[in-house]
Amino acid sequence: MIDCHTHILPSIDDGAHDSDESLAFARSAEKQGVEVMMATPHAFNGVYINRKQDILSICSELTAFLKKQGVSLTVVPGSEVRVNHDIIKAYDNGSLLTLNNSGTHLLIELPEMFMTKAISMIIRQLFERGVNPIIAHAERNLMILNNPGLAAEFIYSGALLQITAGSLTGEFGKPAMKTAKTLVKNDQVFCMGSDIHPGRRYCMAKAEKQLIKLVGRTRSDLITRKNPSVILNNTGVDYNGINVKKAY
Repeated sequence: MIDCHTHILPSIDDGAHDSDESLAFARSAEKQGVEVMMATPHAFNGVYINRKQDILSICSELTAFLKKQGVSLTVVPGSEVRVNHDIIKAYDNGSLLTLNNSGTHLLIELPEMFMTKAISMIIRQLFERGVNPIIAHAERNLMILNNPGLAAEFIYSGALLQITAGSLTGEFGKPAMKTAKTLVKNDQVFCMGSDIHPGRRYCMAKAEKQLIKLVGRTRSDLITRKNPSVILNNTGVDYNGINVKKAY
């Protein structure tokens, strides 16, 4: 599997406190059949800035450390960018780190409360620039949780949805679990991530079982393997801003 949302980088945000905790996260993932983890520290959210070059440097250092510890799992760089009125300007000036530094997919975090039209406009603007915005933990956003129909509007505007493994297993409560299952059944989920932080159980394997139960192995593999590989293989929005290349 490919874990599309993690806070495995040490001492950079509210994720792993140090390299030993990063190692523990990596070993948990490896035991559960995860081969790639996307490191997505918070960025530009008003608390953690985490500039592009800093993330790339720390990710490189962690990769070398994990290799020395005998971990075969691959960690690729990325960020979880909080949506705000400056996000397009930040993207245009090259400040934002896309997933795998590929330029094709950007993990974005929505505010808890927002104007739907404003978010749709930002999604379209990113899409027109040749990038697929992926909405992080969509099922846990308060407004989507209360109105899952918003998912369709954002997808229409050019977004993809990522859900959290722990939501499918009940780690974030019944409302989040219900919304996650609804999005999965509606075929609106592009990928899944652990969103691993200290104090959270790593449950990608358990969540995969829930996916298979909900929609079968073929569609589960799209979410956990094939669609994430689109990110790793550097394919996404055509640069004319018209067609989206997806694995599903």
